[in-house]
Amino acid sequence: MATALINEIPGSGPDSLMPVSNKLQDRMNILRDMIDSKKTLVRNVGEEMKQLIEQKTEQILRELEAIWDEANQRMNQKKDEIHKRIEELNKHKAEMGKIFKDLNEIPCFDQINESIESVKRGMNIDIPYVKLKWNVNELRKSINTLCTCEQRIVKFGEDIHIPLKSSFGDRGKLNEQIYDPRGVAIDSIHDRIYVADRVSDRVQIFSRNGEWIQFLEDEDIVHPEKILILSESIFVQCSVRICKFNKSTFEKESYKYLGYSLLGISTDNTYIFVGEWVNIQLTVLTPQLIEERRTTLNTQFEGEDTLIRDMSLARDVFYIALTDTDYPLQAFSKQGTLIRCVVHKDLLDYCWSFCLDQQHNILVADTGTSEVKIFSNEGKLITKFGKEGSAPGEFLLLRGIAVDDLCSIVTVDRKEHNMIQLFSPL
Repeated sequence: MATALINEIPGSGPDSLMPVSNKLQDRMNILRDMIDSKKTLVRNVGEEMKQLIEQKTEQILRELEAIWDEANQRMNQKKDEIHKRIEELNKHKAEMGKIFKDLNEIPCFDQINESIESVKRGMNIDIPYVKLKWNVNELRKSINTLCTCEQRIVKFGEDIHIPLKSSFGDRGKLNEQIYDPRGVAIDSIHDRIYVADRVSDRVQIFSRNGEWIQFLEDEDIVHPEKILILSESIFVQCSVRICKFNKSTFEKESYKYLGYSLLGISTDNTYIFVGEWVNIQLTVLTPQLIEERRTTLNTQFEGEDTLIRDMSLARDVFYIALTDTDYPLQAFSKQGTLIRCVVHKDLLDYCWSFCLDQQHNILVADTGTSEVKIFSNEGKLITKFGKEGSAPGEFLLLRGIAVDDLCSIVTVDRKEHNMIQLFSPL
C-alpha cells in the first residue's frame, strides 16, 4: 500500500531516480580518473627524484674519490719527507753519539730512540689525515727531544779551578765537634759560619779561619736542618718548628711549632718561607714567626715519593729542590705556579742542598756524585769541582752548601775530618 502511494506521487517513481544515479556515477568516474592521474604524477616525480639522487650520489662519490686520491698522494709525499727527516735525525744522532762518547755520558738517548722508532712504526697507515697528523706530532716530539738533549751537552775543556782556602772540623759530639752536619750559613758581616748538627741538636758557630766560637743549644732546637741569617736574627729550621735567635746575644727570641715536617727556609727580606717536606707546600711566616698563609706548589712533575729537599728565593722566584722527579730543580712563582724546569735529572744525581750566589747562579751539593755543581739560573751547567774522597778538597757525603756576598763557597760534609771546607770565590 505504501508503494502504491509513492507511485501515485508525481515524479516519485523509480524512473524519476535514474538521472540522479547517473550523475553520481559520472562524478565518481571523474574522481577515479583524477586519482589515477595523481598517482601517475607522483610515480613520475619519484622516478625523477630517484634519478637525481643517483646522479648526485655518483657525483659526490667521484668527488670523494678525487679527495681520497689527493690525500693519499699528499700522504705519500709527507711520508717521503718524514723518511728523509728520520735519516737526517739518524745522522745527527750518530754525530751526537760521538760527542757523548767523548764526554762519557749519554743523556736522553733512550728518549731519542723511542721517539724515532715510534715514528717508524706509524708509517704503515691507512687513513690519511688522522694518523699522518699523529706521525708529524711524534716527529716534532723527537726533534724537540733532540734539541733538548743538545742543550744539555756541556763540553769541558778544563774545569774551572776553584781552590780550597781552608778546611776544619772533626766528627764527634763534643762542644767543638760536629756529628751529623746538615744546613750551613755564612754571616758575611761577622765572618761567622753556622752549621746545623741534626744528631746533637745544636748549631755550631765557627770563624772563617776555623776557630770554634760557641754553639746554640735550646730545648726547641730538635733535629735542626737549615739556617737562615736575616738582619740581626738567626732562624733555625728544625724538623717541625722554627726557632729565632738574636745574632749578637745568641738568645732565643721566639719559636713557632708547625706540627708537620719541614725542610728548607728562605726569605725575601719581608717574609720567611719554609718548605713543607711532604706536602709540596710553602708556609709563609712574618719575621716574628706569625703564620700568614700556605702556598701549594703546582708542579706537573710529581711522583708518589716527591718531597721538598731544599729551597731558595731570588727575584721573586722560588727555586725548589725536589726528590723523585725528572727535574730535581724547578722554579716557581710566589703564587706556587711552575715557571720552568731548571735542571734535568741527567745532570744531577741527588741534590741534597743548594744555594744562590749574587748573580743568581745555582750552587748544588750533589751528594750522589760527591761534586759541587754550578748552574746558571736557566739550568746551564757552568762548572763542577770536587770528587769522592776524604782528603781536603774532596767530598765523602756532601750535606750542605752556602755562599757569601763575595762568592766564597762553604760546604759541610759527613766525614771524620775537614767537615767544613771554604773555597775561594769564582
